Amino acid sequence: MIYLHYMDAYNLETFKALDRYRYLRSNFVAAYHGGSQQHRKRDLGTLKRRGLLSAPEQQKNSANYRYTPRVYELSPKGKAALAAHGITPTHWVGERQFWHQLMVADVVMSIEIACKKRGLRFRHRKDIIGTAPLTFPTAISHQFPKHFDHYSGVLQPDELFAINETHFILEADRQNEPITRPTLATSSYLRKILQYRAVLKSGAYKELIPNMLVLNITTSPTHADNIMAFMRDELAMSSSSMMFMGIDILGSRDTYPQPLIELLDLPFRRVGHDNFIISQEV
Repeated sequence: MIYLHYMDAYNLETFKALDRYRYLRSNFVAAYHGGSQQHRKRDLGTLKRRGLLSAPEQQKNSANYRYTPRVYELSPKGKAALAAHGITPTHWVGERQFWHQLMVADVVMSIEIACKKRGLRFRHRKDIIGTAPLTFPTAISHQFPKHFDHYSGVLQPDELFAINETHFILEADRQNEPITRPTLATSSYLRKILQYRAVLKSGAYKELIPNMLVLNITTSPTHADNIMAFMRDELAMSSSSMMFMGIDILGSRDTYPQPLIELLDLPFRRVGHDNFIISQEV
């Protein structure tokens, strides 16, 4: 088998984490394993020189690239090494937007690290539904000022994970789509909210998971406020399952986050319901 010489227990766990998230910052990998950050970063550099990891070129689109932790992903050789250990690598379809996928990884890996520190059971999408697609069919309608519109299409969340027996869906929003549009045909937060309302009301999610809470994390507290105001004032809608938070640093290309392990203790806001704190509810 190829590359097994380099695959000790530490490297195997690193490769498995990269397979889960596609992209990971070196400081997140270091926090996940513990110990010296410098030693962990050096280990990652060695794996890259041996051709087992790649450093995506998109990360160079940052004014402080030289002074930020490197972002890595598995190379074809790294995936082959993982497969040689009996683990089928995740097949990432197409080229997802780098900064968006990195934000997803920053959020969920932060929660995984926090759960590991606290002894909470964490499961990633691959552990929950395997290779099944994370999609929900929906049919929604909305009355716009001058017309009534209908949309049938698939809702594809950004990620799924579970803490103990509570299942969370993640919507990571880099403010690349408006809150509303004049039609449901194109993506907007209006369409997304209506789709989640339909899935939650029908219980369609139960074909994949037994329960579902939706974490809407955006890169601006003000934007999170505006989405919630739209949901409350324009849609006359409240929900105990839709939760919101804005975190500025997740939207920056010139600074970088440390693992956001405080996410378990920060209040997620809900329209028409009390705040939700993950550590108090799971």
